[in-house]
Amino acid sequence: MSPDYYLLTLILAGAAFFFLYSYLALTIRGDWQAEPKLIFNSPDETANYFFSDLMARESKLQYFDPANLAAAPLISPRSMRVIDVQTVPAGFIGLPLIYGLLAKILSSAAIPFFTPALAVIGVIFFYFVVKELFGRQTGFLSAGLLLIFPGFWYYAIKGLMPNVAFVVLLIMAGCFFARLLNHKKLVNYLLFGFVLGLALMIRTSEIVWIGFVIISLTAFHYRKIKFNYLVLSVLLFFLVFSPIFFFNQQIYGSPLSYGYSLNLELAGKNVINQGLTLAEKIILPFGFHPRLAWKNLFDYTYGIFPLWTLLFLASFVTFIRGFLKYPGKFKAFYLILFLLTATYVVIYYGSWQFHDNPDPNAVTIGTSYIRYWLPLYIFVLPLLARALIFWLKNLPRIKTVVLVYFFAVLSLTSYQTVFWGPEEGVLKVKENINGYQQIASRVFSLVPEKSVIIAGTMDKVFFPARSVIIALNYPQDYVKIKQLLYQGYAVYYFYFSRTPAELAEFNQRYFQSYGLRVESSLIDFEEQSLYPVVATVDS
Repeated sequence: MSPDYYLLTLILAGAAFFFLYSYLALTIRGDWQAEPKLIFNSPDETANYFFSDLMARESKLQYFDPANLAAAPLISPRSMRVIDVQTVPAGFIGLPLIYGLLAKILSSAAIPFFTPALAVIGVIFFYFVVKELFGRQTGFLSAGLLLIFPGFWYYAIKGLMPNVAFVVLLIMAGCFFARLLNHKKLVNYLLFGFVLGLALMIRTSEIVWIGFVIISLTAFHYRKIKFNYLVLSVLLFFLVFSPIFFFNQQIYGSPLSYGYSLNLELAGKNVINQGLTLAEKIILPFGFHPRLAWKNLFDYTYGIFPLWTLLFLASFVTFIRGFLKYPGKFKAFYLILFLLTATYVVIYYGSWQFHDNPDPNAVTIGTSYIRYWLPLYIFVLPLLARALIFWLKNLPRIKTVVLVYFFAVLSLTSYQTVFWGPEEGVLKVKENINGYQQIASRVFSLVPEKSVIIAGTMDKVFFPARSVIIALNYPQDYVKIKQLLYQGYAVYYFYFSRTPAELAEFNQRYFQSYGLRVESSLIDFEEQSLYPVVATVDS
């Protein structure tokens, strides 16, 4: 049997890209013997790392902060919640559960490298699944395109976000589904159920469209399905997924509840303790706003990936022309399935205005639409690969040269977007984290361990080395600050730097009536300062 040179090439390219995908994990390393340890650029990454590490060390996904005895549920960073004085994840628990179990074997120091490694594995499996459907050449080109696609590349680097891990497991499930249709072995059915269970542990909210796709594929290919094996696959799926029910019951009080709350806003305000059950708002949780969805789709296709979008459109036109010339049931089914699924996913997420960036009008690679729409971007890659083969079929002598040049240009544009993107490119993220580490080191040298910092969006910098509060939004929050002071906690406000006059006005407006005072800053940074908060008189 001749070697698969396409596969060997992808393995070598994947090995090189593992280091590119690990760029932040390799270049931003905290001192494991001192504070701060690892700092991340987003609260979701902070929470996922913290609970992955906690699962690895203590086999649990909740922890107790003694400060909450005096101030519950105030003591918590974003992307976490407090339930009965226990701090728990405010999102799906699948990623920290899976990564935590892996870290038990490989150590917590390996956690930032799990997603880069999974991303490379996903590229290899993408080759297998596309090869199974369309042949080796299409599979090779599709996998190469996935390797350098900017959305995949970026979130492989930001590895504590769950989306690349979810997409990779979904690709693996697709591979085993394609194989069970063509090879009908029990192992393919079992592996399909296993990896699908892992994927939905990580992103349970995707169950509607994934379920629709699986049911549609099963109905279309029912003659190829061995239903006795499929039953075993379903049973294994539920067995793999069942730890989610156990931990949901343990953490949130119901097996069908998860960490998102009905009034949980991205800014961290209005966090309530009532969990949102999976049955509520699962179809269109953000409402139905097609105009907004269309605008967001344009912004996060052509607006941020113009070259890729033009190539996608050209390949889609090529496909439609071929379909009209040589129609077929297979092509028609997959076209309709893609259009229905894409429409739903675009409306599902596009109907919400995410505020990941302080500038609501900014279109950046770090905005949530890109990671939520990753499955759609990836689904189109085989279409582009087949179009490339069609466009170059009459140029056999220069086809290889053209493809090398094509991939070089695409790689450079992707590198530019991923690393040099405005505001949220990887180099900017690295710069931010370096700055956060310097701030954390200086602050920790001044404040005792038994302290609480009202930190706003800087909570990710100080947690978990110090207890943090996002903001003081209600009168009872100020009362709890006083209770913390009476319990012996030092309390600090990390806020925008203020002149003495501005600080006096700030105290009079917010703190004075509660017997509290924000004193002069202990340390000043470029735009922010650290202020002690003290009690003045009993009230």
